[in-house]
Amino acid sequence: MPAARVEPDASVTTWGSARARRASSGRMLCRCSARWRRRCWNPTQLQRWDQRVWEGRAVAAGSGAAQQDVGGDIGARRHRLQRWDQRVRERRAVGARSGAAPRDIGGAVGAKRDSIYNAGMSACETCEQWQWALVLLGEMSEAKLEPDVISYNAGISACEKGEQWQRALALLSEIWKVKLERTVISYSAGISACEKGQQWQRALALLIEMSEAELEPNVISCSAGISACEKVGQWQRALALLADMVEAKLVPNVISYNAGISACETGEQWQPALALLGEMAEARLKAN
Repeated sequence: MPAARVEPDASVTTWGSARARRASSGRMLCRCSARWRRRCWNPTQLQRWDQRVWEGRAVAAGSGAAQQDVGGDIGARRHRLQRWDQRVRERRAVGARSGAAPRDIGGAVGAKRDSIYNAGMSACETCEQWQWALVLLGEMSEAKLEPDVISYNAGISACEKGEQWQRALALLSEIWKVKLERTVISYSAGISACEKGQQWQRALALLIEMSEAELEPNVISCSAGISACEKVGQWQRALALLADMVEAKLVPNVISYNAGISACETGEQWQPALALLGEMAEARLKAN
């Protein structure tokens, strides 16, 4: 008679399978932890990590950056700065071989530095600080920047307001020495400086030089020439300049007529003075 088949107890089967699963998971965890220990506690891997940390700290210390920023934007910025410095050195070398001016190498940077110096000299001119204007003009050469006509004009105007006609004429002649073209503003500032220094011959010479340079004198330059003649009693020359203004289709202003009338007063010429007052009334200019 065949033996009866005994069915296993369900609770025993469940307990055995759970024990087997726990043993299998335990073995898996052991294998994973062993693999993790081999990866994390590898001496060679630790040495490489330490080396990277020390290199990053050295870079941060050299650039003055915080240690938490190591390896981030700081390295990229330093790399860009190094490339920029390399390009600047290459452009300087090319400029030195081609004989280019130092202020032309940097492009817009050099032009911006020139404009800063020019603005400073214009401020000194407005405040009648001619000494500081000349100091800034000298510093431009020391900074390897070539002053332009605007720089010289600001210096001449500053000397004119400071009644330094000799220095103004020296700067005017220096414009020609550095092979720059004088402008109407350059001559007008020089003539005004001569007018304040009572140098009427030099003022008239500059007016003639303007015509020879194919530059048309404006109202300011002609008025300065008339004032220069008025201060030394040259009323005939003052009236002649006033007539030349009308012939050149320049409209005299109040300053022009005042200088002419004052010249007639100095020369005791009351008839021409009254005539100039009549011309002012016709031009609808209010006498002061």
